[in-house]
Order: sequence, then structure tokens, then C-alpha cells
Amino acid sequence: MADPAPNVPVPMDASLQPAKPAARRVMTRGPVPSGTALLDALGGEKLEPLEENQMLRRLLRKQEHDFSTLFEIVGQTSARSLDLVSMQTYLLRTVSGHFTTPRLMIARQMNAEDNALCCSAAQGLRDVKLRVPVHSHICAEGLARRYCFQLGDLPKEIQELPETMALRELGMELAVPLIQEIESPETVLEGFLLLGPRLANRAYAPQDLDFLHALGKMLAICLRNESLYRRSIIDDLTGVASRGHFDARLQQEIARLRRDQSQGFGLVMLDIDHFKSFNDTYGHQTGDRVLQEMARVLVGQVRNVDMVARYGGEEFAIVLASIDRVRIGDVAERLRRAVERMQVEATDGTPLKITASFGAACCPGDADNKFELIKLADAALYRAKDGGRNRVMMASGLEVNALVETRELAALPHAAERAAGSAS
Repeated sequence: MADPAPNVPVPMDASLQPAKPAARRVMTRGPVPSGTALLDALGGEKLEPLEENQMLRRLLRKQEHDFSTLFEIVGQTSARSLDLVSMQTYLLRTVSGHFTTPRLMIARQMNAEDNALCCSAAQGLRDVKLRVPVHSHICAEGLARRYCFQLGDLPKEIQELPETMALRELGMELAVPLIQEIESPETVLEGFLLLGPRLANRAYAPQDLDFLHALGKMLAICLRNESLYRRSIIDDLTGVASRGHFDARLQQEIARLRRDQSQGFGLVMLDIDHFKSFNDTYGHQTGDRVLQEMARVLVGQVRNVDMVARYGGEEFAIVLASIDRVRIGDVAERLRRAVERMQVEATDGTPLKITASFGAACCPGDADNKFELIKLADAALYRAKDGGRNRVMMASGLEVNALVETRELAALPHAAERAAGSAS
């Protein structure tokens, strides 16, 4: 009987053979790591078959863990994509734990009109003051590479620029460009995910960079979606809710009221008095300034549960949640007085006197549907304008200014006696 065949190891498939050492490459895209790419991370070392098999198994397990983490991040981040704070907080915490990186942040354009990237969210950092011009060299590097890069590997002249030095001073080490390639044939840089050094001085391996590259592209899409959503519900000029968002909120309040019969809500509509004269006399930039300051004052006078919206032109609308008729009038009068105290200057420095006329209605007291409620509040607003402007009228036809003064007088000590004495 012939001797058994010697124990010869079975040859590996060509795709799993250890690759020859290759120079570090700059990639325009980060492919999913393959078995060969994983072995490339070993630097092409010559291994015994058993050792090679064990190493490959460990690397594949890491790859599986990375895929699982990336899949979870995509799902959780997408679910939070319309809540910017929640999305960014979750992402930074997860990435920090995955890479044991205590310092990291997201830098992006906060508004479409901004010409610089600012810190949108950070972990391990406080009160970050950052401004990276969108046309800076570091942004150009992100667009050109479209892949992760070490700040320390940038050309010396770029490393010495103020924005790069600012990032290094914050402890940032690795930049992940957030590239968005869907909406336009031209590549759009949404910003950067920036990471500091890992604990125990561990380096970012090639497969880590591929992971972050895929994550960066996903984050860019989420940030763009959030930006588009925000622009659909926020008025660009004033920063308050848009007309469409106001209509949706009003309908939600009416549906809530019909469902649980809880406390009603109020609607206040206001129009800036003689607004056209500001545009005609001082120019539209002054008119814009008046609208912006008006929005700021109104938001500062209401609660977080209320909504201030730009209804159209120089007209604003305010939804007051869980409130009765008397308090609606009080709030509207407080808003009128706050507007009257506004200090706004024209573009040439001329101080402007701003007043507004208000109309208020309550639901369900005055109306139980959206269209009738708006109609009544708007009609009250025009009665206020016809009555001399700078006043508040209720849908019932009563002027709030006089009612508030009467209530304040009645609240004073011995008000009844004084009133009787003056009558006599």
C-alpha cells in the first residue's frame, strides 16, 4: 500500500493571495475593503499559512464589525436626519466609541449664504470658534482628494495657513471630506468630519479610512437633506417659520383640539405700519432689516411652544398654544408694546420708528377651522389699521388696548373708590 500523500497545504485562491507591498495611494473613492486590501494592511508580510489564515479571520471579523457599525449608523442617522442636533450628537458619540477618539467635530456651512465652514457640532471640545473659508486651500484639497487625509500630510504652505493651524490647535488630525455627488454634476463639499488622535497613539489603518470615507458620503447626504428640509420650513430672510410650516402647525393644533378637547389656542396676525415707506425712502435693504428685527423681537416675546411665522410680505402670524381668550389679548398687547420699543436704523443710520397693527382670534371660541380662524384674525387686523394703527383688535370687535388699561386700573388699590370719586 502506497504511502499517503504528504500534507501539502491547499493553494489559496488568487484573490486571497497576499499582495505585494504597495505605496500609500491617494484614492478618489473608497472601495469596500476586500481580502487583499485587508492583507495589504499588514504591509505585505510573508506569513505561514496557519498564521495567515488566523490573521485573515481576525481582519474579516473586524470588517464584519465595521459593516455592522456602519449599517447601524446609517439607519440611526437617517432616522434623525431632520433633527440636526440629535443626528450630529449620535454620530459623534458612535464614531468616537468606534475609533476610541475623544476629540472630533463636524464643520459645515450653517446656512447656504455663508461663505465659510463653522463648527456645527463637537465632542471633547468647548466653545469652538472656527471659520474655514469655503474657497480655502483645505476645502480645495477635500474636493480634489475626495478621500480622508491627514492634516499633517498637507503641503507645508497649506499647513501654515490660519485655518489649518486653527484645526491643528483644536487637536484635529484627520479630515474626512463630506462629499455630496447626487444633485449636481459638480461635486459639492458639504464640510468635514474632523477627528483627533486615537487613544494609545493607535494609527488610522487603511480599512479605517475606507470606513470613514463611506460614512462621510452618507453624512453629506443627511446634512443636505436636513438643510433642504430646514429651508422648506424656515423663512430665509427672517429665520422664523415659513407660510407652509405655519399652515401645517395650525392644522395640527385644530386636529389636537378636536381629538382631546383640551385647552384652546390663539392666533395673532400683525402687519407693520407704513412698511412701504421704509422701502421707498431708504431702500429694500432697510426694509429687510426691519423685517429681521421684527422677527427677532416677536420670537423673544413668546414661549418655545408657540410659533412665529412670516405670513407674507410684512405680515407675521403667531400661533399661541394652550391659551384662553383673555391671555391671547394680553400677549398681543405685550407684543405691540415690544414692537413700539424697537430700535432700528436705516442703512444710512437714520433711526426708524416702528409700529404694527394686530388682530387676534381664539379657537374654538371664535372659530373651529383653520380658514375661518385666519379670516377672523385678519379682519380684526384690518380693523386695527382702519382704527388708527398701532393697536390690537380682537375678532369679537373689542380693542385690547382699552381692555388692558381697564383691567390694570381695576387691579389698583381702591380703584372703585377713585373711579366713583372721579365720576362725581
